[in-house]
Amino acid sequence: MELADMLRRAGEDEPVYLTDVRRAFLSSGGSLLHIHQVLYEGGTERFAICLPEWKSAEERDFVKSYLCAEIYNRLCALGALEMILFCDTGCAEVWELIRQLPEIFQTERDLSGRSGYGKCLNVNERILRQLRGKNAKFRFVFLDLREEPDTGAAATVFPKAGSAEPDFWRKIPERASRGCRLGIDVGGSDIKFAVAKEGHLISFLEYDWDPASFREAEELIRPILSGAEALLRECGEPDGFDAIGLSFPDVVIRGRIAGGETTKTRGIREHAADYEAEFAAVSGLTELLKGCTKSGAVRCINDGPMAAFTAAVESASAGGSYENGFFAWSLGTELGTGWVLADGSVPDIPLEIYNLIIDLGSFGQKKFAPDDIRSTLNLNTGLAGTLQKYTGQSGVFRLAAKLLPEKNPELLKRAEEEGLFVREGGKLLVPTAPSDRRKECLSLFAESTEEGVPDIFRQIGEYLAVCSRECRHLLHIETNERTLFGRLVKNGRAAGWILEGASAGDPDTVWRTAQDGLAASPLMRELAADRRHSAAQFGQAVGAVYYSACRT
Repeated sequence: MELADMLRRAGEDEPVYLTDVRRAFLSSGGSLLHIHQVLYEGGTERFAICLPEWKSAEERDFVKSYLCAEIYNRLCALGALEMILFCDTGCAEVWELIRQLPEIFQTERDLSGRSGYGKCLNVNERILRQLRGKNAKFRFVFLDLREEPDTGAAATVFPKAGSAEPDFWRKIPERASRGCRLGIDVGGSDIKFAVAKEGHLISFLEYDWDPASFREAEELIRPILSGAEALLRECGEPDGFDAIGLSFPDVVIRGRIAGGETTKTRGIREHAADYEAEFAAVSGLTELLKGCTKSGAVRCINDGPMAAFTAAVESASAGGSYENGFFAWSLGTELGTGWVLADGSVPDIPLEIYNLIIDLGSFGQKKFAPDDIRSTLNLNTGLAGTLQKYTGQSGVFRLAAKLLPEKNPELLKRAEEEGLFVREGGKLLVPTAPSDRRKECLSLFAESTEEGVPDIFRQIGEYLAVCSRECRHLLHIETNERTLFGRLVKNGRAAGWILEGASAGDPDTVWRTAQDGLAASPLMRELAADRRHSAAQFGQAVGAVYYSACRT
């Protein structure tokens, strides 16, 4: 596909996938850039991209968007200490273009002043400060191609699993059967706690909250600590739990909360006089929880990897094998990503896959405001073409608004008549106040078999296939299996359409959905048999109990 063809497709409001652009540009014979991405642990990812010759300002802008997407995706997924770009300085136009990257990514701005592409550097910089000290900062370095060191083949240095002991995954439940352990699942609308003592579930606690509305870190921290302290008293453990597992919805590096750009801390971010100080308090949650243990054993990971870890334990208990690790996606409000290696460890990287840019086209949908369901603009960054608006319920709403006027206008009319799609100030919205209609709206489409609906979900599957190819390119995932969780795949028909689209777009991958009610381990079987507490509610909290026993 030529550059002119890409622009034509984009102008016709069709997607132009980054993966296709990369492949076409690499064969274009244009200017080659060699990029060394120095990772947190000191290893270096070396990769090449090619920028074709452009003939107009419009073509130049498209090439620029491609360059920025390549850099942005790598920072969202892997993070970096620095990026060294080697370029033929004799190509003045390309040299000038890449030298704009510090301004585009706002490397010299304070964290509070960044927007767009610069948002990924906020997460990256907080991680760097945690790992390298308070003055650590990311930087771009620009050098001539002739200055690139002779490194031989473009080798990749990336976190790999250690040597896992035999039957590693099957031993987790047995380890968790010793002592008294607490699992905590922190979510956007509630916190769930589960306690297991000597291999049996003995107590549960659920606390409803709205962390996005909080203005101070203490409002977020106190309910979690209070819940743990209350369960200590209830369970008769005055000396503390033997271990705590914590699932937290933010980037976690080396067991410490490190991101700070999610909706869970939006209220604090918008109202705090010193957000970095407030977020440092949130990051210290794991240290505070150590006071509820006998020996300081608190293990924390992001909620995506925790879901993958939980599913891997259950699947292994049912006879499955995960010698290449486990990779999963949750299709709910947004796209959650779970990745654990074969030894149960989680790579210390941002892994903010929902923020990856996959589409450089669809120009017509860029004109809508981010909160308009027809828009491809990211709600947090304002960038177009990120997975946030292509998968999960936002993808369903956007595709319904795009496809149904032609394929099934009556179904679209019904959504409007029932107040699930409303027009307000020129925007098309799904109401969230005074009552939240998003789940109801999703159900209207997910449970329908009417004309046009299969196309919506097959298209979601196509987007996941593009995401799978991009993750394989960025992360070098060893397993070729992708397991799908979440509300979008609970309906069997909708799940089938998604799998059709995904398999057609990425046939080299084994696609499957997680079976509802998968309960093979002892604690999960107890939970499944509990008439008061369901696996849908407390499954992740029980998974956190298991994670407290994972030694990696």
